[in-house]
Amino acid sequence: MNRINFFRIFLLLLTIFKPLNGANILCLFNVPSPSHHIWNTAIVKGLAAKGHNLTIVSPDIEVNKPANVNYIHLEKVYSSLYNATEEAEAMKIADFVNIEGIDLIKEFYVFQAKACEGQFKSKGFDIINDYPDNFNFDLVLYDFTCGPCLIGLMHKFKYPTLVSISAFSNPSYTTNLIGGHKYPAYIPYYSLSYDTNMNFWQRLYNTFLYVFDNLYRNYYASKEIEILTQKGFGYKDMPSVYDIEKKTNLMLLNTDVSHDYPEPITPNTIPVAGLHIKEPKVLPQDIKTFIESGKKGSVLFSLGTNIRSDQLSKENLEIIIQALKQLPEYNFLWKFESDISGLPKNVQVRAWLPQSDILAYKPYIKAFITHSGLLSTQESIWRGVPMIAIPFFADQIRNAQKSVLNGIAEKVNFRTISVEALRDTIRNVIENPNYTKNIQRMSYNFQDQPSKPLDRAIWWIEWALRHPDATHIQSPVLKLGFFRANSYDVLLFVLCIALYICTKFYNLVHHFVVKKPKPKPKHLHHKKQE
Repeated sequence: MNRINFFRIFLLLLTIFKPLNGANILCLFNVPSPSHHIWNTAIVKGLAAKGHNLTIVSPDIEVNKPANVNYIHLEKVYSSLYNATEEAEAMKIADFVNIEGIDLIKEFYVFQAKACEGQFKSKGFDIINDYPDNFNFDLVLYDFTCGPCLIGLMHKFKYPTLVSISAFSNPSYTTNLIGGHKYPAYIPYYSLSYDTNMNFWQRLYNTFLYVFDNLYRNYYASKEIEILTQKGFGYKDMPSVYDIEKKTNLMLLNTDVSHDYPEPITPNTIPVAGLHIKEPKVLPQDIKTFIESGKKGSVLFSLGTNIRSDQLSKENLEIIIQALKQLPEYNFLWKFESDISGLPKNVQVRAWLPQSDILAYKPYIKAFITHSGLLSTQESIWRGVPMIAIPFFADQIRNAQKSVLNGIAEKVNFRTISVEALRDTIRNVIENPNYTKNIQRMSYNFQDQPSKPLDRAIWWIEWALRHPDATHIQSPVLKLGFFRANSYDVLLFVLCIALYICTKFYNLVHHFVVKKPKPKPKHLHHKKQE
C-alpha cells in the first residue's frame, strides 16, 4: 500500500512541477515611452513566469525583475529626445497638440530618427552588439512601433523566429511587416477624429494621409534610418532593416473589437488588448482615505506617462484648478509630477498613482479625466468608469472620438479649454447615468473572452517557438506586392479594354451618324463659270 501511495504522489508531483524548457528570448523594445514599457513588461513577466530567459534592450528598465530577466539599458535615448544638445533639439510631447495631418506624420518620423540616434550612442547598444554573433537566441520579440532601428540584431544573431508586437493598437504600417490590407474607406487614420461612416471628402483626406504616410515612410524617412543602421551595425552583407522586419512570423497587437473599429486582420495577427490589466491591489491608506472622503464621490485625473501635467502653461493650469474648485462635492486625485501650490481642499496631487487600481475602487470613483491614451482608455473601459477626454495628439484624438461615439465619454478641446467647459463636462459625465450604463456594457464586452489577454499572448509566443517556419498562416500580400495584391493590374487591364471598346464604339457612331458635307449643286457651279 505504501509503495502504491508513493507512486501516486510521484505522478502527482510530475503533473504539478512540469520540467521547464525555457527559451532564450531577445526583446527589442526601443520605443521611448513609459506606457509602452508598462505593456511590454506585462509580456516579459508572463514569459519569465513560464521559465524563459529574456534579454531586453530598452530605454526603460525594471529594477525589481525576475532572476531570468536581464535588461540592457539604452541610456541615451531620452536625452536625445528631450534634452537640448548640439546633436538633438529638445522635443516636448505636449507641444504636439498644435500639430496635425501631414505635419504630425513628419514629426513622428523625426521623433523616430532622434530615438534611433540615441540608441546607437548608448553604451547599452555596445553591450548587445559585443555579444558573439553565434550567441543563440531562439526568438526575437520586437516592438515595431518606433521603427526598425534595432532589428539589425536579427541579422547579427542569424535570424531567430521573429514576433512583432505593438501597444499602439493597429497602426497603418502593420501591413508593411505582415501583409494584409488597410481600408481607408472605413478605417480612420489614427490621428483623425473620424468614425467609420465618413463622407466623401473625409474619405478623400483619410486616404491621402494613409498614402502620404506610406510613401513618406518608405521613400524618405527610411533613408535616414538605413544610414544610421548600416553605420551602427557595420555589416556589409546586412539587408535593409525594412526587409528584415518583414520576416515577422507572428504579430501581437493591442486591439480588441469591443472598443476598436472592426477591421480585417491576417491569421497571424493576434489581438491581445488589455494584457497589462491585472487584478486590483489594495490602495495605499492615504489615497484610500482621500477618495472615500468625497461628498459625492471622487475623480481620477491623469494625462498619462508621456504628457506631464507640470509642463502645461500657467494659464491652462489655472483653468483646470478653478474648474475643479467649482466642484467641491467631488474630490480630485491628480497625477502631477512636481509640487504645486494654491490647490483647493478637494484636490490632491501625486507624482505617481496606481491608476488601474484606483479606477477599480468602486463605488467611490465616479469618472476619469484622461488624455485618451490607449492603455488608459482600455483600463477605464475594463473597470467601467466613464471618461472626460482631453486628447493631445496622435491616436489620442481617435480614441477620444470613439469614446464619445460609444457614449462613454465627453470631450474637452485642450486648445479652447475654459473653466466653464471643463466644469460642466465633468458634472455632466458624472451625473448623467447613461455614461456609466454604456461603459459598463462595454466593460462586459471587453472582458467576455475565452481566455485572458496575457495568457493568450504568452500562448502564441510559445506557439511561434514551436513553429519557427509558420508560413501556413502568413499573408501572401508581401510576396505579391501592393499592386498585385489589390488587383490593380486586373483593374487597369479592364479599364484599358473598356477604353478600347468605348473608342471603337465612338468611331463607329461617328462614321454612320455624322453626315459628310454635301457636294454643291451643279447648276451653282455653272453659274460661277458664266
